[in-house]
Amino acid sequence: MSDLKWQHELLEYEDVFSNVMALYSVLTNESRPNSIRRAVLNQSGEVDAEPIDFIADVEMKAKRILNPTQYRLLMKFVADEKYEEVPKVIKQQLGVLFLRSKMNYDGDYRVLYFRAKNNQLHDREEPVHFVEEEA
Repeated sequence: MSDLKWQHELLEYEDVFSNVMALYSVLTNESRPNSIRRAVLNQSGEVDAEPIDFIADVEMKAKRILNPTQYRLLMKFVADEKYEEVPKVIKQQLGVLFLRSKMNYDGDYRVLYFRAKNNQLHDREEPVHFVEEEA
């Protein structure tokens, strides 16, 4: 494998890590509590993803491959909303696992990414609109 291709893959793993941790951070910091509901199969025979599923999935996967000290460090960075400061090696390790587990924005949890993005758009202040003057 060429060095350039390898560097590109490492950057992709870091991007996936950032995407997953951004959603994790948003979901764990939501002001409104999410009630736990009974899982319901949709028409395609799948269960819709809930925030609690994503949060648990992230934490279980991180605990699986990180030692206890690394895991505590990761959770501290996330709690302080500084997950971008996590060491590159840990970002890359988790990024690979998250990518293979289809946890990126185009994977199994894409609906949660979409909802989080929409909530951010609705929560921001609207820009000021100026009435155009007629000539």
